[in-house]
Amino acid sequence: MIVVKDYFTACEERFPEKRSELRRISLCLRRGGILTMEALCQMQRETPEKVTAIRDIGEKSSKFIAVICRQYEDSKQ
Repeated sequence: MIVVKDYFTACEERFPEKRSELRRISLCLRRGGILTMEALCQMQRETPEKVTAIRDIGEKSSKFIAVICRQYEDSKQ
């Protein structure tokens, strides 16, 4: 099980220009009770409106989360 904080920290190497956004989103997700990448990706896939319902996660952040989840799921295959 991969922790959101660890995965988003690893993504900073791939998206150095998005470093502060990655850290902010990671914190918002953890405050919202999303601790694992598996839980995040499942929520993003099945009920994306729940992702945007998390405090301080808007449409722009939700789209970026979708990109991160796609990369995560592709890396698992």
